[in-house]
Amino acid sequence: MTESCNNIVKIRLIGYFGSMDSNVITVALRREIEGGNLLPGTVLKQELLAERFGVSRQPVRQALDQLLATGLLDRRPDRSLAVAGLTQEQARELAEIRAALENMALRGSLPILGDSDLRKAHRLNEDLVEEENPATLEELDVAFHRTLYGRCGNARLLFMIDELRRESRRAYLRQPKGSDERVNLHAEHCAIIEACARRDEAAALQALSAHLQMTTARLTREGE
Repeated sequence: MTESCNNIVKIRLIGYFGSMDSNVITVALRREIEGGNLLPGTVLKQELLAERFGVSRQPVRQALDQLLATGLLDRRPDRSLAVAGLTQEQARELAEIRAALENMALRGSLPILGDSDLRKAHRLNEDLVEEENPATLEELDVAFHRTLYGRCGNARLLFMIDELRRESRRAYLRQPKGSDERVNLHAEHCAIIEACARRDEAAALQALSAHLQMTTARLTREGE
């Protein structure tokens, strides 16, 4: 690539990412990590990232420090930084926290869920089966759970659940259309919907817990 082409690319990057401060770079890299574009074990080199974003190393270093603090990066023995994968213990901890919060949300929402909410959840689950784009699959899955939890009336609780779900994003890459994983995801959702339709709180919470246990299994395989 010629020098003029390099300059054009840098200008376009700056236009796309805005002012290119460390926070903007952090958001861009976080999206790539959580979306599976940067796989566990990928080493992030400051000089290459600085060239890519058209900035000095300082904002890149600050962005990497932020990602390291959130657990999305690991510091290797040679002091380099690599994209972190979730260990079985980390995935188990995440699932336990999610189960506690999501059970609370579903328990609070269930008595107020209307037939229209259940129909919407059903439509989202059917759309989810056919979706091919992992990012759209994530949106459908989030919308499905939001529909079932949304009547709980606790905005802070729903926000916390959404934040925790971000750590599970890479599991969507393991569920392509037509795979056993996708079929199982759909079936787990169906079990939750059916229990909610019966207003059977115990069965609904049990189905949700089983679903989150399977999410744990998917997360521990995402770095394989």
